[in-house]
Amino acid sequence: MRIIRGALAATAATLTALTLSAAPASADIAPPQPFYADSTSSFDTCPHGSTKGTLLWRTPGPVAPFAVDVSGEVVDRPIVASSTPGCAPDDYSSTAIFTAYSGSAVVGSKTVTVDNGVKRFQFTLGGTSTTTSVLTRLTVQVCRNPVHTLPPSYCGTTVTYLG
Repeated sequence: MRIIRGALAATAATLTALTLSAAPASADIAPPQPFYADSTSSFDTCPHGSTKGTLLWRTPGPVAPFAVDVSGEVVDRPIVASSTPGCAPDDYSSTAIFTAYSGSAVVGSKTVTVDNGVKRFQFTLGGTSTTTSVLTRLTVQVCRNPVHTLPPSYCGTTVTYLG
């Protein structure tokens, strides 16, 4: 009887180990992290341009993330429903700039531009769960560029989010 119980226990342990080792590895996703940046500077106290949304860092377990899902919107004032004082039409568009880094190396970037309106976006920066580089940070900045004339352009403060 002891031999049968021992054999059953060994079989169950072997099946459990095989099941766990055969399970596909999947990336964990950290809780959503809100982000915000705008074009506030000495040239723009309104601010005319802003971006906000959420970051979802993709992590393979307890190690650093390999990618980040970015979703949100970029706004350029004035918009039709806006009554923000001081945000009069100015012939500038707003561009949100997202840059992902692994250490000091840029591993991806994306820009989203809108003029006098709201533009929604969703994209992923970084690699896949099989890539060896990890994301250490993501920077977000809103810049304003003339629509009909040559620069000068200007940008708000760069905001950094750690992976």
